Amino acid sequence: MRKPVDIVASQFNSLKLQLAQLELPPFLRALSTNTWMVLVFLAISLWLTGPRTNAGAFEFARILVPSEARQLLLEFANVESPAVFPSIAPAAAAIPSSKIDLAALDAQFLKSDKERHAVAIHLASKYRISMAESQRYVSHAIEVANEVNLDPVLLLAVMATESSFNPNAQSRAGAQGLMQVLTRVHTEKFEPYGGVVAAFVPEANIRVGALILKACIAKAGSLEAGLRSYLGAPNASSGPNSYTYKVIAEREELNEVARNRSARTSGQSNA
Repeated sequence: MRKPVDIVASQFNSLKLQLAQLELPPFLRALSTNTWMVLVFLAISLWLTGPRTNAGAFEFARILVPSEARQLLLEFANVESPAVFPSIAPAAAAIPSSKIDLAALDAQFLKSDKERHAVAIHLASKYRISMAESQRYVSHAIEVANEVNLDPVLLLAVMATESSFNPNAQSRAGAQGLMQVLTRVHTEKFEPYGGVVAAFVPEANIRVGALILKACIAKAGSLEAGLRSYLGAPNASSGPNSYTYKVIAEREELNEVARNRSARTSGQSNA
């Protein structure tokens, strides 16, 4: 059921005030308030239609509106989104676990609060994101990994390699969000989360990306081949500096952070 018009109008007025406070390009600051608002409304219209149609105009809106404003628009567009995101487990269960390379399964890290905290600190420092964001992504990775029966550290490694933990990332090819999902190809997978605009919502993007990754690994027969398939380049090389090398190296780096934290904790308890 839609919210009353007066509530939506109030939220939109608040959105306009927040937009006005953002740092804008010089050419926009020189415009009058009315002209600026017309441009913003135009950008809103183009932005809202872009993800659904893969329109080239989406790029115009992305450049015109700063990333902070884009996030505000996303929040406004999702005022009626559910507080709890549907689990991807039912869809993941359709992919036989027997077809999943054992190397992609949970390596039993991130089991303790101290391991999770250590990894969150590492990610926040390396990718220059806030500690709150880092903890959020670690928490989401663990939750979604349980739903799809994959290693949560693997999901974090894919996010790191794909987007450097930028939830608003968009490639020239149209891949979007933390796990750079091609929404034009996987439109139906976002339907439970309110449509493809949810590609920029971490809770939805990680779930859809994890489901696609699991399907790729199952179909390809191994973790490395599955990663190449997820990249969209099944015949790509696996040598140094390749996509698969970067993901696996990132995963091992995060495992090492968790392993060292675990070892220090064990040593302290035995002292």
